[in-house]
Amino acid sequence: MIDIEKISRRPCDYPSVEELWKTWEEGVIRSYEDFVNKGHCWCWCLVGNIADEHESGEEHKVLRGTKHFSPGTKVHLAPVQWGDGYEKIVVIGMPRHGGKYIEIVTRSKYVTNFRMKKVFRPAVLERMCASPYEWWSDRDSDRDRIIPYLERFAPEEARKTKELISAQAKPDNGREE
Repeated sequence: MIDIEKISRRPCDYPSVEELWKTWEEGVIRSYEDFVNKGHCWCWCLVGNIADEHESGEEHKVLRGTKHFSPGTKVHLAPVQWGDGYEKIVVIGMPRHGGKYIEIVTRSKYVTNFRMKKVFRPAVLERMCASPYEWWSDRDSDRDRIIPYLERFAPEEARKTKELISAQAKPDNGREE
């Protein structure tokens, strides 16, 4: 998992709110720089897209996207954070309004097209380092932890991913056939 610098978030530990935010932002920058300095320039991540349409309320009103994300927005999904069976997911994505990535908790029913990807985008990696939640890393163990999520939400994608991993693991021995 991505290591995050631990700092106090209690306002009473700081002379002002501005000092709290300054310390928090500096901690985020140090966490990200530490992540990069340790040779990490990417991480594994479960990725999906926000559903085009979904029903909401007792009237079953059809809505497009979510309050925060437009339909089809690519979102990066964190591992399970609490014991709700992955009904609610921590996601990072580009919001409808605004130009910086945001991190929110949303329902898994609003996410479709699950797949596993390597994340290289510095803004997303920095957001992951700033997160109070657990995120994936570049280790093969994290890659393997994503497979059960794919098996649940996208079985065909999980099968393809497993085949690709096993094909990459087989030694070539320098033979051409």
